Amino acid sequence: MVAIVTQTLHDLRPGDRVKYHGVDWKVEDYSIYQDPQGYLTDEWLLTSNKGSEYYLLREFDPTNKPHSITWYLANPLQNPRLLLPDSEEDIVPRLWDDMQSQAEPYPELQLFYKRYYFESRTEGDYQTEGEIKSRITWDYWDEEHQINLAIEAFPYHQLDIYSTKIVRPEEFSSIQKLADANQIDVVEIIVKSVQAVFAAVLLLVGICMMIFG
Repeated sequence: MVAIVTQTLHDLRPGDRVKYHGVDWKVEDYSIYQDPQGYLTDEWLLTSNKGSEYYLLREFDPTNKPHSITWYLANPLQNPRLLLPDSEEDIVPRLWDDMQSQAEPYPELQLFYKRYYFESRTEGDYQTEGEIKSRITWDYWDEEHQINLAIEAFPYHQLDIYSTKIVRPEEFSSIQKLADANQIDVVEIIVKSVQAVFAAVLLLVGICMMIFG
């Protein structure tokens, strides 16, 4: 059962839908990242009806056998402050330049009063919407190795920072491919149209009864 869910998750593409912890999510974008060492990440942008955004990640790490595949859910952080230990200086303004200059990653960072420790640096190509861009990633983990802090540097001073946690494929359900989702949308539109017509007829009948007694 888990294998079937995993395969279906891996087949998600823009327009498909999936449910996670009772919330319906729509796949808005799909991207692939890979480096020369065989490290590969599939990435899906998920959005909810309320406007929330998360990234579902499937990571293949050839050096991590037998557990070479791990799934993550990443929350993009808006205007975070990253501090060095025992410092109030926010290093985010200079972080992109540090990463592009091949500087040594900071051994420890602090985010929201929680400390994260450097684990790995990767660099490779990131493909999305037919465009290929280079990406440098610094990965940090908390002391319990439960929450990941990912810092990604793209060309033209683009810097993305994520708080990420490990998830299991079986936590996802009700996967709908685009064709199935569109069919459901059409049915919903027809039902709502019939309801509207029925309500209009009742209103018209009520008005006629009021006029003609």
